[in-house]
Amino acid sequence: MNIMKKRVTMKKKMHFTIFLCLFLVGFTAYGQLEVKGKVIDQETQKPIDFAEVILTNTKTQKIIGAITTIEGNFLLKAAAGDYKFQVIFLGNSLYAKDISLTKNMDLGTISVTNSEELDAVTVEAKKKVIERKIDRVVFNVENSTQASQGDVYELLKVAPGLRVQNNSIGMIGKAQVSVMINDKILQLTNDELANFLKSIASEDVQSIEVITTPPAKYEASGNSGLVNIILKKAKKDSWNAQLRSYYRQQRYANSSFGGNFNYNKNKFSVAASANYRQGDYYQEQDDSAFFPDGLWQTISPFRSKTDGLNARIDVNYQISSKWSMGAQYLYNRTDYNVTDAPFTPIFDYNTGEITRSLLSEGRMDLTPEVHSLNYNNEIELDTLGRNISINLDYFTYGNPDTKTYNGVSTVLEPFSEQFYRGVNINDQAIQNFSAKVDVQVPTKWANVDFGGKFTKSTSDNDIFFFNSGLVDAPVTNLPISQNDFEYDEDIQALYASASKDFGKKWSLKVGLRLEATQTNSSSNNLGLNVDNDYTKLFPTLYLSYNATENSNFSLNYSKRIQRPGFFSLNPNIYFLNPFQSIEGNAFLQPSFVDNIQISHSYKSFTTNLFYTIENETFAQVPLPQSDTNVIRFTNENYVDTQRFGIYENFYFDKYSWWSSNNNFVVNYTISKFDLEQAEEDQKGFNATFSTYNDFTLNSDKTLFFGLNYWYAFPGVNGIFDTKTASALSLSFQYLLLNKDMNITLRANDIFKTSADRTETVINNVLQTARYYYDARYLQLSVSYKFGNKDISAKRHRTGNQDERGRIQN
Repeated sequence: MNIMKKRVTMKKKMHFTIFLCLFLVGFTAYGQLEVKGKVIDQETQKPIDFAEVILTNTKTQKIIGAITTIEGNFLLKAAAGDYKFQVIFLGNSLYAKDISLTKNMDLGTISVTNSEELDAVTVEAKKKVIERKIDRVVFNVENSTQASQGDVYELLKVAPGLRVQNNSIGMIGKAQVSVMINDKILQLTNDELANFLKSIASEDVQSIEVITTPPAKYEASGNSGLVNIILKKAKKDSWNAQLRSYYRQQRYANSSFGGNFNYNKNKFSVAASANYRQGDYYQEQDDSAFFPDGLWQTISPFRSKTDGLNARIDVNYQISSKWSMGAQYLYNRTDYNVTDAPFTPIFDYNTGEITRSLLSEGRMDLTPEVHSLNYNNEIELDTLGRNISINLDYFTYGNPDTKTYNGVSTVLEPFSEQFYRGVNINDQAIQNFSAKVDVQVPTKWANVDFGGKFTKSTSDNDIFFFNSGLVDAPVTNLPISQNDFEYDEDIQALYASASKDFGKKWSLKVGLRLEATQTNSSSNNLGLNVDNDYTKLFPTLYLSYNATENSNFSLNYSKRIQRPGFFSLNPNIYFLNPFQSIEGNAFLQPSFVDNIQISHSYKSFTTNLFYTIENETFAQVPLPQSDTNVIRFTNENYVDTQRFGIYENFYFDKYSWWSSNNNFVVNYTISKFDLEQAEEDQKGFNATFSTYNDFTLNSDKTLFFGLNYWYAFPGVNGIFDTKTASALSLSFQYLLLNKDMNITLRANDIFKTSADRTETVINNVLQTARYYYDARYLQLSVSYKFGNKDISAKRHRTGNQDERGRIQN
């Protein structure tokens, strides 16, 4: 039976692969329009040979070029569209003109003067700090006052539409986002990602792209968006480098040291970075469960000794003017040694006195390690802007994870003691391979993109465990049991999209992505073998209207899928103590999300109206049992959510000495639940306000002061009620040594008000929680840059960012 299933599945995959290949190679040449003319010297009236004549597409920035003949003639072929035409000679722009190409065009004889530019030259205006494109918002950092004020992590705080809190990067009104550097995903935990971004100087950033509804080209997975950080690259025949370090005093001390290096010589370029961090991290955790027989209040702060190293290297070789080849290697490893001593007093409701208690000692050792390799090719097929990119990706993730606990349960009246002990070991290994092809084909009627991707993932888990439960004598014998869990996943995807401008006012972009998924979850010990096979379509739509030069309206729609993380699918149970356990769910199904957004931007003011429908959303949920006082933390497809909201952003930089980014978002949420015991629908508002301000304190622009504040109002999140939270942060920055050295002093969450506080009622048991992530700190950071300072932008995208986003490290 299984053999027949596998044959059918293999047959489906073969048909799909054949269809994918035919789809990718089945495009034909489209018509080309001609632009011709002749270039002569105005003074001598003689033709100018070997002058460059170029057409730059004003939308895609694709460049088509040619060289004038000995008679000064030139001929360019391009698809219909709007272009900037230029004549360049010996590095000087001699002539420029904006043209709209709808038919063959003869520019006639163009007279130019070598000594100076003519009045006809169109001078390109400086880009706006905030720039709205049809499918994303671009924060042009190099044109803002933040360009020399800190690191990338600080830049994300002032990027429009983002919320950075407790080392978590999210999109306002939505969930967490995936972060890319030059179109390459960074799959790290929240803390590791924050540390990595803090190791990159803001001066090395060209722009930050906030993609709220990713187009069809990107994977459909994820209910939120993408953030793409475009770094600069060393100018040709030059190099630059930077060294950075910081000392941070939280409850305990932390420090970090790292650097980056960029090199570009002839056809070869390399960009590399490395960062080492070490220190102690402390987290406060307070949980309460109001069981019928008493209040169980657990205080379980933990301390983690951490050593981490991350490194990245990108190499690129320009094989020819139309073909570049590159590779990327990403490494990350962190050693965590966690100790805790949870204490759970149990109170009598009538007397308020402690009747019983649990006291534990715990330890957790884990070493997540990631190796990621990308090989890529980018090929220009002709001078019309047609190109193809090919990405091959492979990554491995390993995490030997050991958790132990040992404790005593005490009853005060009459006095008695019982003991408990447990061990949980999980050796997890994940492998992923993907191949991705993207094609761009500008045509007369639209700019067309299409492509496909194949992904294969495996997750193997070897589990060893022991849980004594409550016994009358200290536990000395630990008979270890063994379980296993394996998860296999194959995904094949095809996509196509087309964009077109209708005059100078209207723009339209439509896309469709098809994804076919086959999964298998199995465990020999549990007798488990679960198959899942589904194919879904994911449409995207973007409509934009430029009312005036400063006013834009847009409408976006996208359908997304949220697949369970590998850890969430593991059905094996491990215990925190005899009364608390954590388990996954091999039967989890993907959830689907529909996003609709209407936006209006006027100068530096943006308004977004959004509506989101989330069906069969899964998450970890605490399920208490009143008769046993046991709480199971498990994963369920348990909630359907509708969210209506409005987001306002105002970016102010009218004064050279002050820039301010201000956000306000409010939404109304309706959640319906499907749990073991029926729960009432959850309805309510959520609102957040934030303001990030930078002040230049001297005319040399070497001394800066920053003032940041955010406030989250009470609200609802799924089955949880959330409480207020806020944070005030200050910073001073000083640039010296010709602005090559940056010294920054930061004080974060000064009043310690950013704790996450929630409460919920499940199975008629009220549960409350308070978690504080040690966000209050004082940090001194120093950086020094050297080498060539002239840099230009270079970007590339890998093919497996979605799969690396699901390792749930």
